[in-house]
Amino acid sequence: MTRSEREYLAKRIVQHYVNISNRQKKITVNHFAQEQVPRRNIYNIIKKFEEFGIVGDQPRSGRPKKLSTRKLTELKRLTDQKTDISLRRLVPKFNVNFSTLSRNLKAMGIMYRKKKRAPKYTDKQLQEIPLRARRLYRTLLNDDFELILDDEKYFLLHNESVAANRGFYTSDPNTAPPEIKFKRSKKFEPKVLVWVAISENGISTPFFSYQQQAINQATYLNKCIKARLMPFIDNYHNKNKVLFW
Repeated sequence: MTRSEREYLAKRIVQHYVNISNRQKKITVNHFAQEQVPRRNIYNIIKKFEEFGIVGDQPRSGRPKKLSTRKLTELKRLTDQKTDISLRRLVPKFNVNFSTLSRNLKAMGIMYRKKKRAPKYTDKQLQEIPLRARRLYRTLLNDDFELILDDEKYFLLHNESVAANRGFYTSDPNTAPPEIKFKRSKKFEPKVLVWVAISENGISTPFFSYQQQAINQATYLNKCIKARLMPFIDNYHNKNKVLFW
């Protein structure tokens, strides 16, 4: 039973006790006992009314809330569905600790979430999307296409390309030797680029390259597209039915 429900019940009991039963406790108790209200509760409500002359609950004692309802509404207005918001910059405005703001936001169901990546289209691309989407839908619907996937992956020249080698086990990190505790790395570490294209008809000739930085446009065009992807399409696919994904 909520506080408002308890106060409403207490008001009914007192009104019955004063106006109907003419302050006869037994009549009031028997009446509300039929509503499955415990007799002890009824007697306590009547006793409280006779001793203090009040019906509802008194204001709760203890530390008051740091943020009033008005401030909570303001906090929600400043943060909900907003970006570029720093809680630490809001601290002086509300005169509370950073953790207090975070805790109240969580209580209101407002949480910090990382933005998802999405392509940035030009106006021309946005205009072409409906046309290309319909064309792609018809192609997929007719099931008359040959799907080709191509992708590249970079591998570092040490064992930390494997996820299991990125950490270490220890009973006491303070006593772990430096060669175990720390990973020494360069700003631009050398890596191996692997590119390949695959389809249901086979696999292209892989391209391996020792790279210091990411692959550039010229390398991708000459080494991957012209030297490997185009021969793969010519030998194993119908050009008019090729669909890249």
